[in-house]
Amino acid sequence: MARRELAHVRVTAAGRSRPIFSGTRVPVAAGAAILFAVTTQACDRAPRQPPSADFAEARRELEERGRTDQAAREWFTGGGQPDSARLAEMLRIDSANASWLEGYVARSGWPTTAQVGKEAVNAAFLIVQHAVHDTAFMRAMLPHIEESYRRGDLDGGAVAMLTDRLEVKAGRPQLYGTQLSLSEYLRLVDSVMRGP
Repeated sequence: MARRELAHVRVTAAGRSRPIFSGTRVPVAAGAAILFAVTTQACDRAPRQPPSADFAEARRELEERGRTDQAAREWFTGGGQPDSARLAEMLRIDSANASWLEGYVARSGWPTTAQVGKEAVNAAFLIVQHAVHDTAFMRAMLPHIEESYRRGDLDGGAVAMLTDRLEVKAGRPQLYGTQLSLSEYLRLVDSVMRGP
């Protein structure tokens, strides 16, 4: 049985074909082995699916970080006034949360409702939405949040809010009109508290 080989050739100006590698030929089996090795190595770079125990831990971690995120913002909804200590603590929490989530996504991929539950996925969104100190991270997470919306794990408001926040941070007009500045927000809360 004749052995099949891959021949790498080029066509000359005279219309003749010549081997590119002066007579070197790669057997088909060797070419397939090289292709398999390259493909396998590329697949190794993709986030690995962690065991279910890791999902349970991720769920607890995300839910706790979500509660901490919201607790740091309670003074907004209570009509409280911002002060430097509250803002510094909120920024510290936001930074720690973003750093943790960035590492998690790099290791395990974006969390899904099937893996960690709805509350934890919503917490992951809040972490991204509040990472205003790191717009590169926010922008990198937007495709994950869009996919999460398409999968039904997040509602469309999550995509709209993050998209608008990124546009505002870049000095461009909002697409959905979901973002208020802190001063606009406090004026709105004040007018609601005073009534018509």
